[in-house]
Amino acid sequence: MSSEIEFMPPSDVVHDLEGLGISRNEIDRLGRYLSVLERWRHRINLIGPASHSDIWRRHILDSAQAWPVLRSKQSSDAVIDLGSGAGFPGIVLACLGATPMTLVDSDQRKAVFLREAARHVEVNVRVIPERFDKALRQDMVGAFQVVTGRAVAPLARLAPFIYRALSADGIALLHKGAQVEKELTEAMKNWTMNYELIPSITSEDGVLLKIWCLKPNDANELTNNG
Repeated sequence: MSSEIEFMPPSDVVHDLEGLGISRNEIDRLGRYLSVLERWRHRINLIGPASHSDIWRRHILDSAQAWPVLRSKQSSDAVIDLGSGAGFPGIVLACLGATPMTLVDSDQRKAVFLREAARHVEVNVRVIPERFDKALRQDMVGAFQVVTGRAVAPLARLAPFIYRALSADGIALLHKGAQVEKELTEAMKNWTMNYELIPSITSEDGVLLKIWCLKPNDANELTNNG
């Protein structure tokens, strides 16, 4: 198993990316992003060692599968990615055209990496190095058409921030695993929502959870969690 990140995807991943409507130029841009990640991963913990050899499928393709849904929803409206970490899915989606993009991560070092990666691939992003509750200031309430998140927090914890960020007709696209039904059951104790489970193309247990019309069951939920 190679310890180095490959900047060009294997042919099967190229096929899957193109099936999502992603061009060769956009795939090249994603490769440039990975070249920055390769330099930075030796300084800070961005991805686990087991991910290096399969990064195109495990992280890039997994993030990119949200693009067809996002593209059909978003025109020039803003997107916010909660818990951006190494840029999955935020930087990936920005490379594909989801801009303007706001990336939120409380880790200061990761925030510096995200700015450098965005500069290198020439995408329009804003990086906020704060916790969600501090990042979503009053002027950002209802400012986003799409909220994304991948491996960041259970839905019950995320729901107040999603609700605060989204415009009235906005959607959330969350990458979830085998516990998604359990997360939905727990979240719906306090929240009402419409949702769709879109099967993942990279994992048998994974889904892309699409949420819209999210509302608290009790107004106190906003006070307690927001």
